[in-house]
Amino acid sequence: MAVSDPEVIKTETYQEQKRERKRKDSVEKLFQSKRKRMKKSLDADIMQAHNCLFCGESKSHALIRAEEVQKNLGPEFPSFVKVMVRSHVTSCFWMGIPGDFTRAHMPDKDCTIMLEDESGGIYQAKYFSLKAGLSAGWRKFSVDHKLVEGDAVVFQLVEPTKFKVFIIKANDLSEVDGALCLLNLDSQKNQTEGDAPMDPLGTDNLVHQKGTKRKRLKSLPSTAVQKKNKKTTVRKSLPIVPGKPVDNSENDSEEVASEVLGDPNNSSGLVIQFKDIEKFENFTILVHGLAIDSELPEHIRKKYYELCCSQKAFLHENLLKGITGKLIVGVISETVNIADAISACKLTTTRHEFEVWDRTLKAFEQLGMSVGFLRTRLHRLKCLAFDTEDALYPKKYIEARTKKDGLEDEIQILEAKLVELKEASEKCGAEVENLKHRTLRYEANFHEEANAPW
Repeated sequence: MAVSDPEVIKTETYQEQKRERKRKDSVEKLFQSKRKRMKKSLDADIMQAHNCLFCGESKSHALIRAEEVQKNLGPEFPSFVKVMVRSHVTSCFWMGIPGDFTRAHMPDKDCTIMLEDESGGIYQAKYFSLKAGLSAGWRKFSVDHKLVEGDAVVFQLVEPTKFKVFIIKANDLSEVDGALCLLNLDSQKNQTEGDAPMDPLGTDNLVHQKGTKRKRLKSLPSTAVQKKNKKTTVRKSLPIVPGKPVDNSENDSEEVASEVLGDPNNSSGLVIQFKDIEKFENFTILVHGLAIDSELPEHIRKKYYELCCSQKAFLHENLLKGITGKLIVGVISETVNIADAISACKLTTTRHEFEVWDRTLKAFEQLGMSVGFLRTRLHRLKCLAFDTEDALYPKKYIEARTKKDGLEDEIQILEAKLVELKEASEKCGAEVENLKHRTLRYEANFHEEANAPW
């Protein structure tokens, strides 16, 4: 029995050491997994910054507008955005589909995919499930639509094997045109069910493709939006012309603009100074002498009033003449939205978001909107977030917190190991005492026998 007890202790100690090695291995794997995820995220951010730095101004405009188009498509049909590179449009004509999108929505076998462009033209392309991309037929679509590097394309899966395709040309829009089209998207999104169907690309501003030619319209047409008639002493109800076609002539554009704004000759000519407005109930948004309050939601008007109060002036009083009422409503609404976004931004807000807001506000400023104070705040926040030494603190904080969490995990492991070692030490101490008594008794018997008389 005395011989077997140490063997049992030795076996238990070996098992404990084995379990301890497994625990250490699992903890090390956990730390490695965390480091890999952090490195992957950091690499993705670096790659995104690299692309933004070297992709060129026109490409970034195309991608920005494509993302806005995608946001306005609605969640009922999945979609993704691709920026054209050389392999897409010149060399092998291979259009790869993102892996996540493929696994979630695409067929699991080879099939023919239908591609429908903005003008309703239908093209066929071969989809290869194993390689997750389009090949045969994509070349014809690319050539017919004159796709080049830097163009952005939005693919919307409207049927299991059919994409609706929206093309944003890299060099097709200036900053102001891009902002106007974004506003057109927002206004179309808010149309009632009785209105004409939404055109996500804002193609009211573009001629539909015929063959391979694309042309820009001379003016920005607008569609009269039906509203409930509201009669007040200042506001005018907007006449509605349902189903009226809009073409690209200047006369028609002016006619539709008069439908939205009313007849300037019939206005009262009343000029209101902002200093004369004492409360929100007296606040009326007048553009060229006509009220457009009925076109704006109540909460937008209240927030816009607060912005005007901060500057003690009407932000829209210097807008260029000839701008349609629909566009002015969009400018005011988007100004309020950007102001709210600036107030709610955090250290996690990306540089890309700051740049999109600034480009939109710059376009509004060129139209005559007094938004310089918003751009000043935006530039100051962007500088604080990215261009100062303090901007490194959040990153260092995350690294330090991760390191601290790792050390605390290691401490817990060592504390658990210490408890186990103490228990093993107590067991071993009891065994030592038992063996000590037996050894003393054995030695006494031995000496007694050795010293016995002859």
